[in-house]
Amino acid sequence: MNKLFKTIISIVGISMAFAGCTGDFDNMNTDPNNPTPGSVDPKFQLIFIQGRGIPYANQWQQIDQLMISTLCEYSANDGLSASDYNIDSRYIDDLWNLSYTVLTNANSLISANEDKPIYNNVVQMARIWKAYVMLRLTNCIGDVPYSEAADDIDQPKYDTQKNIYYTIFDELKDAVSKLDESAANNVGSYDLIYGGDAAKWKKFANSIRLRMAVRISDVDAAKAKTEAEAAITAGVFAGEDDAAYMKQGEDKFSQNPIYYHKGSAVMHMSTAYKRLVTGIGGQAWPTAADRVSNANITEAIIAAKNAPATVDPRAPIQFEPAGMIDDPQDPAMKGNWDGTDPGHVTSAVGAAMDNGQFVNNFAKIGPWYYGTIDRKYQLFKYSELCFLKAIAIERGLIAGNAKDAYEAGVRSNMAEFDIPEAVITDYLASTAPNYYGTTAKYDDTTGDCNTHMDKILTQKYIAQFQECSFETWADHRQFHKPTLMPFASVSSSVFTMNPADQANNTPNAYVKRIYYPSSEYTVNAANVKEAESRMGGTNSIQNNVWWDVD
Repeated sequence: MNKLFKTIISIVGISMAFAGCTGDFDNMNTDPNNPTPGSVDPKFQLIFIQGRGIPYANQWQQIDQLMISTLCEYSANDGLSASDYNIDSRYIDDLWNLSYTVLTNANSLISANEDKPIYNNVVQMARIWKAYVMLRLTNCIGDVPYSEAADDIDQPKYDTQKNIYYTIFDELKDAVSKLDESAANNVGSYDLIYGGDAAKWKKFANSIRLRMAVRISDVDAAKAKTEAEAAITAGVFAGEDDAAYMKQGEDKFSQNPIYYHKGSAVMHMSTAYKRLVTGIGGQAWPTAADRVSNANITEAIIAAKNAPATVDPRAPIQFEPAGMIDDPQDPAMKGNWDGTDPGHVTSAVGAAMDNGQFVNNFAKIGPWYYGTIDRKYQLFKYSELCFLKAIAIERGLIAGNAKDAYEAGVRSNMAEFDIPEAVITDYLASTAPNYYGTTAKYDDTTGDCNTHMDKILTQKYIAQFQECSFETWADHRQFHKPTLMPFASVSSSVFTMNPADQANNTPNAYVKRIYYPSSEYTVNAANVKEAESRMGGTNSIQNNVWWDVD
């Protein structure tokens, strides 16, 4: 697969131009010596936009690890990260350019082939993938160019986030209606997600609609209910086999990005994460006996220092003790399974944090994630779909049994890590709380931070580690659950922290969005400033996006 993808990059690079900003869309395909998009089999374009739709290599490190995973507090204080809310402009540029490269080339594929019946299915797949990628961008930033972007318009307008959501709801519904399961599969392995399976693409699209419906349920409840019910009726993921993963390869541009960065000084566990997993479920820290039934339990995990007596059984697999693949600054800290409090900065990679500690003295992402070069990249897991259903039921968007959906989500995610069935059953029956009071047993709602929504979103947080961090950050901004930790210190040049918000852990203690790229103020100034005026009047990371009501 890696050789195929590498070849396709070269082929598509001949026929398609890359758009790095929204003011340059009309420069595509103007070289008369190059073939036009319509002369290229769209399966080549499909594999290209899929491969460019997820961060690879250094892009993953910058976009996900150093920005999004830091903001949702999976990790903390890695060098060059947004550990004081000061987000490096390069990371924003990467996300922006990646998103509009996909949009530009997806629109090219669609416009060149939408009237060709033989390519109908690949066109609909491109529409669904474009929706996936652009929802990720608008959720991070708010109002962005969509309807006029990549449409031979030098300075496209910024659509409101509401209009983007409404448009994508319609596009997904239409794409599902047009996908033909009886048509010949002329995409095959050039579709890195489903291998050209139209039925699975339908479920993917409908599951995205449910994700969107839950996301807007605070600001537009009626629309959320309509879309959630329609998504369920049309058919969402029915099991793990339906879930969306992207195949990975072995070269730099197609290997799993966590494998690529396994030796880098990144992805160290935050105290916020440790607080959520400590105690919940009542399961003892793994011993040698557990290794007999689960090969993911390593000798290093068994011998870990500072490990909690009881812990969520996924946690020792998600993060391994310090010093396994990079040397801790203090040799005595090798084997340490502890988190670092978010909000401490370093002057350089490898330097001490402002509290005198070194980030490499803390637990780091485990070999389940970094140990396989071509481990599939998680896009939308079945466990997430189950938790979305549980939320939708709790909020009255759809009918059903929220407890069943919640437990199905936990079981699905634990099965990914080969957690024994007996352990899962005990876990779901446990009333042992985490640091904040949240328990795993759905019917146990006594005490603080232990509502059904606390439970669902705590489990969703754990299950979405690591590649699904964009949804985790969006969840916390929308629901303010699970409980995280206000950063210990923030840069006053980018964030005005009210001491009361920090002390009381209010929603205003957290970043609400990321910036517009500075380049937009040069190439599309009037439109970006109009968008600013709708979103609080400034390009501030403290302004809410449309669906975030507090």
